[in-house]
Amino acid sequence: MVNGKDKLIVAIDTNEFDKAKELIDTLENEVDIFKVGLEQYVATRGKTVDYLKEKGKKIFLDLKFHDIPNTMQSAVRAAVRDNVWLMTIHVSDMEGMRQCALAAKEEAEKLNIEKPIIVGVTVLTSLSNKDLQDIGCNMTTEELAIKRAKLAKEAGIDGIVCSAQEVDKIVEACGKDFVTVCPGVRPAGADKGDQKRVVTPADAINKGAHYLVVGRPITKAENPAQLAKNIVNEIANA
Repeated sequence: MVNGKDKLIVAIDTNEFDKAKELIDTLENEVDIFKVGLEQYVATRGKTVDYLKEKGKKIFLDLKFHDIPNTMQSAVRAAVRDNVWLMTIHVSDMEGMRQCALAAKEEAEKLNIEKPIIVGVTVLTSLSNKDLQDIGCNMTTEELAIKRAKLAKEAGIDGIVCSAQEVDKIVEACGKDFVTVCPGVRPAGADKGDQKRVVTPADAINKGAHYLVVGRPITKAENPAQLAKNIVNEIANA
């Protein structure tokens, strides 16, 4: 049986530190991994990361680095020094991704700590096929995600972020050991919000996803801890 707590990542989707702290405390017994995104990180100047470390939680630093190779690898080194568990970069040029992979390995070895997992963002789950057409891309979201996943693997990073709708195709193309992180996961009956490509937790796990990111369905629930527990159980029984 799969350990659901090892698979569930809860996104902290508030820009206020006090609310983030309250949420972490509320979910402390049900959730081991929390995602700190761009809004939360900038608004609190990283205080939430420090609090999660105090609580002994795993940190998914979701800042989606996307810049010239030198800047990206420098940012990756800084994140390694912050002892995060997982971080995101955008799937971009091969050299930039290679430098990020090498920087993470070197910095972790220098500090004698475990290297964080680096995953590349393929196609944001808020994007549709029409959105891609509007910016001049003639691929579907699935086609582009698979292509970028192959590039990420070739460049040597650990895995990718993708919609669970195409995760089975990416597992088939890149192998079961290539890490897949799937946002846009919604329990049955939950509001989709601004996500256009969503699946349930059980479906995502059955398609081969390693980690599931769930935000508002948990954080906006009347009883966040109970809903998180329900999702952990759904994953375990998938």
